[in-house]
Amino acid sequence: MINELVIHLGDTKTGSTSIQKALVAKAYDISNKTLIYPTANNHIGLAKTLTLKRRFAEREKRFKRVYDVLAKSDANYGVVSAEHFQFVDPVVFDEAIKTYWPKLRDRIRLVAYVRPHGGKILSAFAERVKLGNDVETIERFIQTSSEKRMFDYTERFSKWRDVFGDRFTLRPFIRDELYNRDAIQDFFHFLVGGPEFRITEEIAANSSLTVSQLALLRKLHLQIAKHKKDKKGVAKFKEGKGSIGRVMAEYMRDNPLGQDGEKVKLPASKIDFIKERYAEDAKALDAAFFSGSPMFNDLQQIERSATDKPQPLKAGKYFSKEVLQSVDIFSDVLGDIVVNAPTSTKKAISKSRSGAE
Repeated sequence: MINELVIHLGDTKTGSTSIQKALVAKAYDISNKTLIYPTANNHIGLAKTLTLKRRFAEREKRFKRVYDVLAKSDANYGVVSAEHFQFVDPVVFDEAIKTYWPKLRDRIRLVAYVRPHGGKILSAFAERVKLGNDVETIERFIQTSSEKRMFDYTERFSKWRDVFGDRFTLRPFIRDELYNRDAIQDFFHFLVGGPEFRITEEIAANSSLTVSQLALLRKLHLQIAKHKKDKKGVAKFKEGKGSIGRVMAEYMRDNPLGQDGEKVKLPASKIDFIKERYAEDAKALDAAFFSGSPMFNDLQQIERSATDKPQPLKAGKYFSKEVLQSVDIFSDVLGDIVVNAPTSTKKAISKSRSGAE
C-alpha cells in the first residue's frame, strides 16, 4: 500500500493539465522517494462518476481500478488528479472514499488551487467557447455567471475543509504566490512538504487561444451542430463536443493561423461591476484561507486585463473568405462523421492529444 495519497482537486484553469503532464512524463526527481500516478492522463472520468447520473454505474469500477493499483504499490506517494473535482460535492466524495478506498482514508491529503475572480471569468469564458457552449459575448457571460454564483468561492472551499479538516489545503493561483512562481513546482512542493524535489524536463503549458482562434473554433462548433439529425445523434454529439473542442484547441495552438491576434480581455465597461460583485467573496476567502489579501488585491487590479475595444466572436472579422470556406468544408465533413458514427468518433478522439478524460 502507498504511504500517502495526494488528491489534486483542480480547479479548472489553474495549471492542472501541466501538472498532469509532468506526472505522466515522470518529469520529476523527489529525492529517493517514489510516486505512482495511476492513469495515462487524468482522473476526470472517475470524478464524473460522482456528478453525472449517466456515469453513476461506472463508479465502483473506476474507484476499484485506481485502488487496486495504489494498494499493490509500495510508493511513498500516490496522486489522483482531476480538475472536474471542482464540481464534486465533498460529502459525496468522502462517502465514496469510505466505500471504495477505506484503507486510504487516513492517508489522504487534498490540494486545490483557486484563480482570482477576474482571471477566472476570462479563462472560464474562453473555455466555454472552446468546448462548444454557445456564449455570444463576454458581457453576457459576466452577467449570467454572476447570477448563477459560479465564481463565489468561499462557501464551496469551506465545505471541503468542513469535510476533510486540515487535510485540505487551498493555494492561490497567483504567480507571485506560487513556489518559484510555477504551478508544477508549487504542486511538488506541497507533495513532498518542501524543496526536496527537482523538475527534470520542461513541460509546455497550455497557452490560451486568441480571440480570433476562439471565433474560428466557435464557427466550427456551430457548423458541426447543423448536422444533428435525430435525437440519438444529438445526444451523442452533445456528449462528445467538448472533446472535439479540446483536440481542436491543441492543434490550433500548434498552427500559426490566428496566433497573432489579441487575447481575450475583460470589457472595461464591466470592471466596476466585477469589483463590486466579488469584493466580499475575495475578502472572505482571504480571511478564511490565506495570509494577507492575495485575492482582494488581485481584484483591485483587474483593469490590467481590460479593454475598451470590442472583441466579437465572429470569425469573419479576422479571417479571409477562403479560410472561412475551408473551415465550413472541414466542419461539414466532421459533422457528418460525428452524427453517423458517434461511437467511433468518440474512440478516435479519446486517443488524440488531450481529448481523453
